[in-house]
Amino acid sequence: MRPGSALVKPCAAGAPALRAVDVVLEKFDPAGLDPSIAGLEVVGYLMPLEQEVVRDPASGRVCLLDMYDPRYADVHALAPSLESLHRLTGALDEFDGLRGRFADLAGRVGLDAVREARERLVAAFREEPWDAQDWGEGSGPAQWPLGLPNLWRIIVAVRPLALVAGPGRGLRLDLPAQALVGVFGENGVRRFAPDELPSALVHEPTRRFLTEVGLPIDALTFWAAGSPDDPLLTLAEDRAASSQDPELRHLYEEVEDCPLVPDADRRLRLGGTPQEVDVVLDGRTGAIHHAPYTFDALTPMNTDISTLVLALWMHGVERRLVEPYDLKGDTDDFYVHLAEAMLATLAAFDPDSCREESDTDEYVYWPEVFHDAAGGVL
Repeated sequence: MRPGSALVKPCAAGAPALRAVDVVLEKFDPAGLDPSIAGLEVVGYLMPLEQEVVRDPASGRVCLLDMYDPRYADVHALAPSLESLHRLTGALDEFDGLRGRFADLAGRVGLDAVREARERLVAAFREEPWDAQDWGEGSGPAQWPLGLPNLWRIIVAVRPLALVAGPGRGLRLDLPAQALVGVFGENGVRRFAPDELPSALVHEPTRRFLTEVGLPIDALTFWAAGSPDDPLLTLAEDRAASSQDPELRHLYEEVEDCPLVPDADRRLRLGGTPQEVDVVLDGRTGAIHHAPYTFDALTPMNTDISTLVLALWMHGVERRLVEPYDLKGDTDDFYVHLAEAMLATLAAFDPDSCREESDTDEYVYWPEVFHDAAGGVL
């Protein structure tokens, strides 16, 4: 599976024509909107955020409207014209479907495929006449990394990551081991010898993944349990050991009677996260959950080890590209767009990991983490 684009939804045929001033929220005074923005035509919506796409009737250039309070409204470059926008989204549709000029990428996976896809997307997007438009001082093609506006830089940074892995053998994905080494380093990946894996881990595809591909030791949003020489412990073993640790004992004094989740002797603690939840592997099915340190509740996190590691690898790649590509913009205006691109790519392989919260108490890990702009996760 690959993330679908459907990037821009045009205004409905026959709908009343709107200008930027017409979409000011009722609680604000439209008079606060800069006149140069107020008259821009609303021509569509960027999905899935439903952000207004606007066109300057004088120059024809197309922008994204960034407005909550009209006093601070701004616009961000999107395309030199509506015709260019159609070509840009058409090229993205071709890439997402691996059709047309990208058809020869179908069936190819790995780091070389990712690199080539990124280069070809950049080339396709740069075919448009960006230099023909006056985008304002300090905000034109000469100043943009790759010569492209923010949104297209996010797309070329994130969308090709979907080509790194093919279908797995008993797991969702077959992720190349060299992908992890390229991001985390040879010493930053732990691969287990078969005899290092506990007998509680009976899910053979997961055992194979941990021996052949491995697990990042420190991946920004995850750190592996113990030292590289420590065995993986079951939840029962880990809680017993932690409750006797002088430095941790105080955490368990008030929860000594808190029952562990069922089958705690068949579930393994893979590691922890900065969000203070532990990552738990079901040794029978290979499913990944997260849990509080008491291990008294489990919440689905990833379908299996392969999609967990894919998410960690994607985050590592994004962190390497975020500054040279200026993915978030000077004031993080594009943080949410970057988060949505990351989630769409992960969800193409593991929809459940990016599901919407089913109730107010459920903490769905990856949407929460990637959207943590305050914490600067991306």
